Amino acid sequence: MGVVRTFEADDHRPDYSLLVLKDPDVTWPGEDPQIPHYRDRGDTPNGTFAGSGAGWICADAPDLDGHLVRFELHDEPPPAGSTPFDEVLDTPYRSSSGAISLAWVTDGPGDTRNLELGDAEWFRVRIARRRLDAEEPTEFRFHWLLQFWPNSAIEPPVWLARSEAVREADLIEDIEAIMRWTPQLPLQTTTPALAKRLLVSEAKVRDALTIAEQAGLLHTDGEEPLRLRLGPRTSL
Repeated sequence: MGVVRTFEADDHRPDYSLLVLKDPDVTWPGEDPQIPHYRDRGDTPNGTFAGSGAGWICADAPDLDGHLVRFELHDEPPPAGSTPFDEVLDTPYRSSSGAISLAWVTDGPGDTRNLELGDAEWFRVRIARRRLDAEEPTEFRFHWLLQFWPNSAIEPPVWLARSEAVREADLIEDIEAIMRWTPQLPLQTTTPALAKRLLVSEAKVRDALTIAEQAGLLHTDGEEPLRLRLGPRTSL
């Protein structure tokens, strides 16, 4: 079938330069453990571009001009679009109420249900952003496309397009996002594989891992292949 439902908002004006989507009714069932590590860490980190969790998506929304935002629900993974985007991220998303809505940093969506996702609970979402040049050379707008499809397989995020320089501090959040969406830690990988998933250089990955380990955000057991765990290394 392809596209099942859509929603579009033009001239959306995010506050604090962040595009925020939230589930309008977050009521999670009892679970063991109560909060799986791949669900949330208590905030909404967006890393170098965007991030997702249980009932939330957050992404960089530069400048104060209006943003054109389009949501699509698909019944299967959508094909790569013919329109090139500057930034693209594929990431898991967990739904509570079966709907998702535009919100703000300072305010939730209320009772608004912009896109009905259905009862699948587990989804994959492709978050894409591109800059549109307006007629006036000093004005521009950003075009967003967020495509959802049901997917119960928890596969960590993967970055498909980047157009901006990456800061190591933000890249650390991207690495943490991969680890949070890894069902069972440690995350076993290699520097080249991690660089490919993040769409950055191996040198950037090594620098980010060094900074993150020094800060106690994560640690690795031994050398290559990497075995990454969240939090600081514990002394025996």
